[in-house]
Amino acid sequence: MKSFFHLSSIFTKFGFSAGLLSNIILIYLTLFHIRKIQVTYKSMVIFFAILGIVFSGWELFSKPFMHNFNKSMVYFSLASKFGVPEEFFQFGIAFYAGLYMAIVAFISLQFVFRYLALFKPKFAKKFDGIGFIGWMGYSMVPGIIYGSSFYFYCLPDQFSDDYVRDEMLMNYELAIGEIPRFVIVSYDGNNSLRWKNMAFLVQGVSVIGLHYLVILYFGLKIHFNMKKKLQEYSTTYRRIQNQLFRALVVQTMAPTFLFVLPAGPILLGPLASPIFGFPISLQTGWLCSVFSFYPPIDSIAFMVIVTEYKKVIKEQLHYMFFPPESQSAACTSTDQNAKPIQMS
Repeated sequence: MKSFFHLSSIFTKFGFSAGLLSNIILIYLTLFHIRKIQVTYKSMVIFFAILGIVFSGWELFSKPFMHNFNKSMVYFSLASKFGVPEEFFQFGIAFYAGLYMAIVAFISLQFVFRYLALFKPKFAKKFDGIGFIGWMGYSMVPGIIYGSSFYFYCLPDQFSDDYVRDEMLMNYELAIGEIPRFVIVSYDGNNSLRWKNMAFLVQGVSVIGLHYLVILYFGLKIHFNMKKKLQEYSTTYRRIQNQLFRALVVQTMAPTFLFVLPAGPILLGPLASPIFGFPISLQTGWLCSVFSFYPPIDSIAFMVIVTEYKKVIKEQLHYMFFPPESQSAACTSTDQNAKPIQMS
């Protein structure tokens, strides 16, 4: 296990470094060089980039990991304590899960804004100015609900700890009572549902599902009505709006394939294993390492799809390697070395 975790840790560090660099570039370009994107959406781009940096950085700090064992799932931290109370890292992995939900919520909010900006511009203005407090704060609400649900429904008890004790010792050489953790055990010793743990699964699926319904609803409305609506605007404006919508779709697909689809079987494993009668013993913490690659994928895809970013990046690279001073010096040197033209 230890070698596997070290490999996972390397992926996490690489993901954080790549995400930090790419998102800093995205923030810099958005603040100082991008002119054709409206101010409110620029604020959303910057906020989303900051959220990505915090997400991958917090993963590096809290080191969340998961393990599926038969009718249970253990969500725990492998961070070194260094005298820090266990409760702090327990909060850390709950906060990490809340950040994941905040990302999904903010993506759905961007779909709503893109729809309003195109078809209901008067309502879209509510996102301007002081309205940023509203849309920024909203994305935090589902994150708080999702993160706090671990405390409401998944705190370990004697039965859950006893159930996974030997499994954790065998796979990780860890005493279950000494690590920051949340434990989901779907059935008790009498094969009766543990409703408190099941409430977490129901609530989690509901919150995620609701936001994906919002994404699907407004995404389809934009897709089928955007072409006709954009005929009222200039070619440049149509091109920008099409690029922003494609970038938003990519922003949705990335967490869907990196977060939601892989996480589904892991979260539902404790419920499905007893039903289908097959044993499970999987170190599913690799999924957290995959999560760390979302911020760089998101920012790089956005800069590739929106051509204004590509144009600015090319200009900046050209300026970096061929500064005006060197060009002027080269031109002067050429002029001085040129032979004078003889007049007949």
